Amino acid sequence: MGVIYKIDCKNYDSCYVSQTKRHLKMRVKEHMSNIRKHSDSHSVVSKHRLDNGHEFDWNAKIIHRENLFKKRETAEMFYIKRCCNSINSQRDTENWPDVYNNILMIA
Repeated sequence: MGVIYKIDCKNYDSCYVSQTKRHLKMRVKEHMSNIRKHSDSHSVVSKHRLDNGHEFDWNAKIIHRENLFKKRETAEMFYIKRCCNSINSQRDTENWPDVYNNILMIA
């Protein structure tokens, strides 16, 4: 079962939202591992941690369940847009139609 999950920043009112079809614990471990790598290709989560010195609550919360990839991708964009202080990159929502932004005001 695919999920949309959220990882909260402990030091700032922000979060990271993403989706995976794999086991969530494995995906979170990958985020944690990426922070320790000495690399120029850090994830958004790693970059936020390394640039700001912030800690994350690694107990990721499942906020939506969806098996179908396209539906999961759309739900992911919805939750990223809904999170006011998301640390996600802009490309995570580049396929989000602007016409739906009014729905976010209501939700």
